Amino acid sequence: MEPETKVVGRVIKVHKTGWGFISSKEIEFTRIFFHWTALRQDTVKFPELKTGMTVEFTPVEIPGKGYRAVHVRVIPKVITENNNEPEETEDDMLPLYESGQEPN
Repeated sequence: MEPETKVVGRVIKVHKTGWGFISSKEIEFTRIFFHWTALRQDTVKFPELKTGMTVEFTPVEIPGKGYRAVHVRVIPKVITENNNEPEETEDDMLPLYESGQEPN
């Protein structure tokens, strides 16, 4: 990945102690770690972050450890005029874990 490349993903785990994981189509088969300090100031606060939220972030590869997300920002869902429900996009259908469980 190029430095400062923005990637879109979905929050797949949020832990109350201040960390979590993101899944992205652009970095397949990888859980991308993030820490609460990676959230941008212009987005939601960590306690408001929920599993399933769509986020934009910059992935940084840490040698021997994998990817870490920095500059994380929640992307708000668009409300349609028809039904006042968020419109589902292709990005909303990211392949998470088919078994419903996280990998070990």
